[in-house]
Amino acid sequence: MMRRYPLKKILGLTLLCVSWMTIAQANTIQETHFDNGTHLVVEEDHSAPVAMVQIWLKVGGRDEVPGKTGLAHVFEHMMFKGSDGLKPGQYSKMIAAMGGRDNAFTSHDFTAYFETVPTANVDQVLGMEAERFAHLSLGKQEFSKEIRVIMEERRMRTDDDPNSHMFEELSAAALRLHPYRNPVIGWMQDLQRLNIEDVRDFYKKHYVARNVTVVVVGDVDFKHVKQIVRKTFGAMPNVQVPPRFNPKEPEPLGAKRVNVHLPAKAPIVAITLPVPVWEPGKNDQQAAALAVATYILAGGRTALLQQRVVDDQRKAFSVDAGYDPFGMGLDLWYAYGMLGAKQSTDDFEHAVWGVIKDMGDKPVSERQLQTAKRNMVASQVFAQDSLYLRAKLIGRLETVGIGAKHMDDWIQAIQAVSADDVQQVVKQFLRPERATTGVLIPTSKVKS
Repeated sequence: MMRRYPLKKILGLTLLCVSWMTIAQANTIQETHFDNGTHLVVEEDHSAPVAMVQIWLKVGGRDEVPGKTGLAHVFEHMMFKGSDGLKPGQYSKMIAAMGGRDNAFTSHDFTAYFETVPTANVDQVLGMEAERFAHLSLGKQEFSKEIRVIMEERRMRTDDDPNSHMFEELSAAALRLHPYRNPVIGWMQDLQRLNIEDVRDFYKKHYVARNVTVVVVGDVDFKHVKQIVRKTFGAMPNVQVPPRFNPKEPEPLGAKRVNVHLPAKAPIVAITLPVPVWEPGKNDQQAAALAVATYILAGGRTALLQQRVVDDQRKAFSVDAGYDPFGMGLDLWYAYGMLGAKQSTDDFEHAVWGVIKDMGDKPVSERQLQTAKRNMVASQVFAQDSLYLRAKLIGRLETVGIGAKHMDDWIQAIQAVSADDVQQVVKQFLRPERATTGVLIPTSKVKS
């Protein structure tokens, strides 16, 4: 399961600037749409006899209704629990027998299933994916077992983890309408009430061909993959789908605060603000400037928050910030710090806002600006070696509605950001009166 706080964003800050430009120069992306709405995207890479197969679905936590949160994540589990042609657990066993690996993840915006397999097995894997996609068993007994597993997962990862619990409370308080306010794994009271009919209704509504993007990156031939997908996903019924739920979040009317009292080793302070995500051709300069500003604040060894809040002022023992431009509707920009027992939450907040205010009051230096832009674009080098990351970037951009074809535009927008652009977005969006602040207040000592 992909989580919005804080790991997903920390990783997202590293990956958000993977350059499509350089990758595309070496390996051309080819795509097609089938009559039933299935979308196929292939990037051929014949450097090794292996391929990454990813099935992306335009369904996630945002597509759930109140009182039934967690259903999208339930399907991440149920897809491995058998179909008409596959027994429970058989899918993963067959992938392992090929010498491959498989897994899945869920977010607010999408669900994805992926496999790394030898080239010779790609056709079989596509057939198996289509089989379990179209003919999932959804037995009551398997669901009853799995929902207990999911509730235990929630207890371990959220209820018993004070950091995650605080971030969950913070998200819920920060947003009034946007579905990012609900946890992807679902609220416990909702999980306890879900039944097999809820699951089956969700499956019929969302697991349809028009919501599917098949991404294949590796040692394959596009024409051949196209034929296989046409016979599998492309042969499924053509079912129309309504527009996805994507409300406009009201502008904050003032600062909000959430104090969360939980057993914990040390205090944590997190500051969140709603900011725009990237819409190609509409707000390229704005979104890119937010990304650059965030990198200057929290990216690399010369990050301003680390230098000033941790190294110079000693107001926390770690600090970070994050912005994810590849979402739908908005992103919750954040800055957070882990404090020592004798460090003050008020002092930390004052220090963080002092650094942000300085960025809004005067332009960052040319050296800071160029270093951030250079490092952000250079991060492409590390991602190009991974079939998984290349396929994941394609799938995500296609699923959220940006489109992989726009990656050149994103890199160009990053390179065009000026110091004035950074100053402007900081002044416009990163203001205390727009913020929701969460404070984890330890209630007792916990065992190491």
